[in-house]
Amino acid sequence: MSSDPLLGTLSNLVSLYGGITEDEDEHVMTILLPAAISNQLKLAETVTITTQANVPNSLFVTYHSDLVQQFSALLAQRGTVSAMSIQYEGYLKTTGFEKQLVQALRPQNGLIRLLVAKPETTRYLWCHVAYTAEADEKRVGMVSFIINETTKVTPISIGDALFWKSDQLPVANPAAFSERSLKIITPLIERTAGQQVKANLENWRMKLGRAKARDEERLKTYYSTMGQEIQNRIRSRRLEGEDRDRELARFTATNQELDRKLADLQERYALKVDASLYSVLVIELPTVHLECELVRKQRKRNITAVWNPFTKVIEPLCCERTGVPVEEFYLDDSAAQIIAPAAWHPKPGTP
Repeated sequence: MSSDPLLGTLSNLVSLYGGITEDEDEHVMTILLPAAISNQLKLAETVTITTQANVPNSLFVTYHSDLVQQFSALLAQRGTVSAMSIQYEGYLKTTGFEKQLVQALRPQNGLIRLLVAKPETTRYLWCHVAYTAEADEKRVGMVSFIINETTKVTPISIGDALFWKSDQLPVANPAAFSERSLKIITPLIERTAGQQVKANLENWRMKLGRAKARDEERLKTYYSTMGQEIQNRIRSRRLEGEDRDRELARFTATNQELDRKLADLQERYALKVDASLYSVLVIELPTVHLECELVRKQRKRNITAVWNPFTKVIEPLCCERTGVPVEEFYLDDSAAQIIAPAAWHPKPGTP
C-alpha cells in the first residue's frame, strides 16, 4: 500500500468495494473499479489518481476532492458483517509443538507446558473503521486491523490466508456474537482503532501544533509590543488621573483581546475526530489450538494458544492488563495472569 495517507485510504475503500489498486509510485496509484461503483462515481473503470499536481493522464485528488467526498458518502451507506471460511489444503500437524511453544511464548517467572494440540476453526475479525478528522481542514480515512477472537490479540497477521480466491468459501449465516463476546470485542475494536487513527494523524497533528505555536508567538509578540507602548507612554508623559486610567484601561483591553485571540486559535487548531465501525469480515481459518498450562509457584492455569498454518507461527498471547500482544511476559501470583513486561510491577522481594 502507498505510504501516501490519502492514497492509502482510497486503496482501502476501493478494496472494500471489490476493486483493485496498484501503486505506480509514492504519490500515484491506478485503480480498477467494479462497473457499478464506477458508474456511481462517474469514473472510468480504470483510472490513475495522484496527490501531486501536473501528473499527465491522471486525476489529481486532495482531502477536499469530490472523489473523496463521494467515497465518503458511499461509506455511510454500508456497515455490514459478512463472513467467509478458508480451506487449507495442507496437513494440520498436531505433534512437534513442544519446542516451538517454549521458543514462541516465554513466561519470565513461570512455566508454560503443552497439554494437547488439536485442529480447530479460529474466527478472525477483519475490522474496518472509518474516521473523519477536522481542524483547520477536513480529512477522511480508514484503518483496518484483524482480531483473533480466541486469544483476543489485535492487531494480528493471518499471512496469505486471503491470497487465493479459490480457497475462500462463503458462509451463509455468520455466527452471531453473544452479548458477552460483544462486551469483550467492542473495547478491543475501539482501543486498536484509536491507536491506529492516532498514528495516521500524527504527522498532521504535529503540523497543526507547529502552526498553532507559530501563530501564538506572532500574536503574543504583536500584543506585547502594543502593551509595552502603552506603558512607555504612561512613563514618558508622566500621565496621572483620568489620562493614566484611560491608558491602563487600554492596556487591560489589549490583554483581554490577546486572550480572546488565543482562545480562537485553540478552537481553530483543535483536532476533532469522529470514527465509526464500517464493516467486519469474519474469517474462519483452520488452525491448531494448543491447550497449555501456565504455572506460577503453586498457581496453575489453562490457556489456549493458536498455531496458524498460513503464517507457520504460534501467535502471541494478550496481556490481560494492557491488551497488547506479548510473546515474553510475566505471571502474577494471584491468578497467573499474563502481564506484559512494561506493565509488570512486582511487590518488593518478589522473584
